[in-house]
Formats: sequence, structure tokens, C-alpha cells
Amino acid sequence: MAHAYHNHLVSVPLFADLDESELDAVAAITTELNFSAGTALMNEGAGAHEMVVVVDGTLEVTRAGEHIADIGPGGFAGEMAVLTHARRDATVTAKSDVKALHLDGRAFGDLIQQVPSVAAKMLPIVAARVVENSTNHQH
Repeated sequence: MAHAYHNHLVSVPLFADLDESELDAVAAITTELNFSAGTALMNEGAGAHEMVVVVDGTLEVTRAGEHIADIGPGGFAGEMAVLTHARRDATVTAKSDVKALHLDGRAFGDLIQQVPSVAAKMLPIVAARVVENSTNHQH
């Protein structure tokens, strides 16, 4: 079953550098979920234990009610919470019907202990996004 998600995971920049065994490890904790338009996947300020990768459709990211970004196929949300155990810094809502890959944060934590290279390969991409976000949002 894990291989079903392989193609999706490979196309996600966050996982682009992972090798086959690393991708298998990530795929093993991945579930495919469907969300209908208008569904809130993440709420600003909430505790967080998962991340999602968009397969089809669009997610909207808002902070304090203001539009921050749209996330389309291959994009992801929630990665900071999974990697740093921080609270959600934004609300993420399905803008259209969305098919997404759901990665459970606790399972991801176990995965990173077993396969530390996964986190090492993800962190530069996440860090670049943090820098980009902080640059974009200084008014």
C-alpha cells in the first residue's frame, strides 16, 4: 500500500530529496483523506500533531482572519508543528474539495528517531519557507 503514496510524495518539494527507503518510511505513516470545501483542517492557536500535503484542490491559509496564501497540489501545511511541536500559527481551510495526504505527527516523531535523515532533508526546505514567510509579512 505504501507505494501508492510514493508518486505523490516524490512530487512534493518537502520530500524531493528522500531516497526510496526514506520515502517508504514516510509513506507508511501517510493516510489519504478527502475534505469538502469549507472544512477547517487546522485552527490558529490550536495544538498540532499532523501535517498535510495537497494532492488535488486548494487550501487557504489565514492568520487573524487575513488571507496569507493558497496551497495547491504538491504544497503542504502543518510541517512546523510536526517538526517543532509549536502551536498552529495560522488557520488552514479547504478552499475547494481537497484530496490530501495526512501525516500523523506522533508517528512522524517516531519516524524521525528511526530515520533521522528524513528530518535533515526536510529542514532546509522548511527553514527557507520560514524566512520567506517572515519577509513577506513584515508590514
